Amino acid sequence: MRVTGWLAIGAGIAFFAADAYLFGVLGAAGWNIDMFDRTGELLEWVYGHQRLYQGLWLLYFASQALLLVVPWRLGGHLGDPSTGLLGTVSVAIAIVGLGIAFAISPVTAQAYHDRVDLGSVLALHSALADIAKDLRLFSEVLLGVWLAVAGRQLRRRTGHRAWWTLTALGAATSAVAVWKLLDPQMPVEDYLAFVLGVTYVVMGVAFLRAPRQP
Repeated sequence: MRVTGWLAIGAGIAFFAADAYLFGVLGAAGWNIDMFDRTGELLEWVYGHQRLYQGLWLLYFASQALLLVVPWRLGGHLGDPSTGLLGTVSVAIAIVGLGIAFAISPVTAQAYHDRVDLGSVLALHSALADIAKDLRLFSEVLLGVWLAVAGRQLRRRTGHRAWWTLTALGAATSAVAVWKLLDPQMPVEDYLAFVLGVTYVVMGVAFLRAPRQP
């Protein structure tokens, strides 16, 4: 479980780093979260900060890459590969969404700055950004289900009732993601990454402290 624990801790730390980068580094460079709802303003800002903006998606990618094998390894430890597969698929979907966000930003920002058919550029960026966002939200729905199921299995396997908190966090994650899918203006999901970051670190520490199996 030690490798699984360190990977989970690394994923949590990378999540925190991405959030700090988002609100700290990008915020200091003139970005604000409302730009995600003002496409033209966002693209103009991205044009002048392309590498800075792509750095955000690379940090999120790092967190997902570290997390990718955690569900699969945990499923092996628990003797339930199907649960591990569910978590792995959820993370893989998130990675696809991050790849879209990383790839489209410089292209559409350049086209917008060059005033190349602005209506089409805005429509294209909005459509691709919505696809990336929906992939992320769908992955969060599946991730929440995995956390809930894994928490229940860990509670039954170890006898530690504290794992019920993982089940509760998983249920909350899925609920928030579904809420965001139904109401795109809902702001709570913007801060879900902080909760998930804490969850991964706590999980990782618990795995490291678990007794070694012979």
